[in-house]
Amino acid sequence: ASAGITYGLISAVLSFGKAPPPRRPYPMKRYDAAAARAYFDNRLGAVIARGVQVAALSTKFGLALLSDYIGGKLDENAEQRAMELSTLLTELGPSFIKIGQSLSIRTDLLSPAYVRGLKSLQDQVPPFPTAEAKQIIEDELGRPIDSVFSEFSAEPVAAASLGQVFRAKLREDGREVAVKVQRPNIMDQIALDMHLIREIAPVLKRTFNLNTDLVGTVDAWGLGFVDELDYISEARNAEEFTASIQNTPLAGVVYSPPVIEECTTGKVLTTEWVIGERLDKSSKDDVTILCSIAMNTYLTMMLETGTLHCDPHPGNLLRTMDGKLCILDWGMVTKLSPDLQVTLIEHMAHLTSADYAEVPRDLLLLGFIPENKADLIEDSGIVEVLADIYGAWTGGGGAAAVNVNKVIAQLQDLTEKKGNLFQIPPYFAYIAKSFSVLEGIGLSNDDKYSIINECLPYVSRRLLTDQSERTGGALSTFIFG
Repeated sequence: ASAGITYGLISAVLSFGKAPPPRRPYPMKRYDAAAARAYFDNRLGAVIARGVQVAALSTKFGLALLSDYIGGKLDENAEQRAMELSTLLTELGPSFIKIGQSLSIRTDLLSPAYVRGLKSLQDQVPPFPTAEAKQIIEDELGRPIDSVFSEFSAEPVAAASLGQVFRAKLREDGREVAVKVQRPNIMDQIALDMHLIREIAPVLKRTFNLNTDLVGTVDAWGLGFVDELDYISEARNAEEFTASIQNTPLAGVVYSPPVIEECTTGKVLTTEWVIGERLDKSSKDDVTILCSIAMNTYLTMMLETGTLHCDPHPGNLLRTMDGKLCILDWGMVTKLSPDLQVTLIEHMAHLTSADYAEVPRDLLLLGFIPENKADLIEDSGIVEVLADIYGAWTGGGGAAAVNVNKVIAQLQDLTEKKGNLFQIPPYFAYIAKSFSVLEGIGLSNDDKYSIINECLPYVSRRLLTDQSERTGGALSTFIFG
């Protein structure tokens, strides 16, 4: 007893003058790394337990892969390992499921076996009980579920990493709707994983001598990930997209499902039901056409409207019955400033016109080359390496078309002469994710698909119609070189 009293007194003295630790990892329901650290510093048991769990499950899979490599059975056991990886990511939870979903479409980076294995993550995440979902709906809407919906599916029609969707019919007017319900206690699960990833990021940076702001990248991802849990914000993102696209040539071709505002809260999102098929399961002709529409839509979001949808996996891209593109799941978006938009346009103009000599300057302005390396951007060696990479990429085939061994050798040579030259700016994480997935969809239909060539029509139109002085300069380069 006396020891307990002594411990309490010492703790009180040491904490005197300090703010009490938060009761939740994100007190304002927004990503907050400092608050999460203060919260989990007082819950080291939970942090250690989760870290051990992740390490133990991952180590088992890693050892199995190592055994396959030593035994020369990587190809023979690929199908089994792919399913094991899918199971592992599902067991690890939402943060890791998201990673697997993005990778599942990259046919140029993963073998067919792993693509097939990870695709099970898209629509086969284990659901939570329907009774629990109904209770959440009643708590959020403040009334019995039968007073809102005349019909409500007994089981979810889709289960995702953060929530699950039910098909229902509004009692008021009979409209069919999709009701998305957030998984219970999901915020705490995500907060713990994000805290662990953020804490290990500096260790990875030092260990592998990475010239990239890993912590900043984790924070950028965390902001969007936690924002994705606010369904009111998601509804607003969807409505703003549909409104903004009306002022572009894509009006009437692409849209998001209309939101039923009176049945939407922070944890429940209700939209009109959309009848359609997943883009990756549509006919090949449709995929070719709709991939072009999707690419132009995402370019428009990134370079015109300034709000980019950051979760375009195949389950979120639907071909409707009348041949339109419907984009679902607007929880994860990122905002781009007008200055960044113009710099990206200039960069894309240089890429599509193969003006690689300008690319190093673009990368400096975009934050891929640190300011303290600015004097090196005119180096002919850098231009030569980038020309090789982008030239191969323009030819189609994604990353698989790039001679990786040659690129690694060239970059190692540059590093020896110039130091660690390149970095990944934090804002780029979401842009890379979005366009990586879109390129993957295109490659799944055409193994010579070129994302750079696909961007050419949009870049041409934008340069010809934009009135700003900077895009005028980019147009001159685009036409005359």
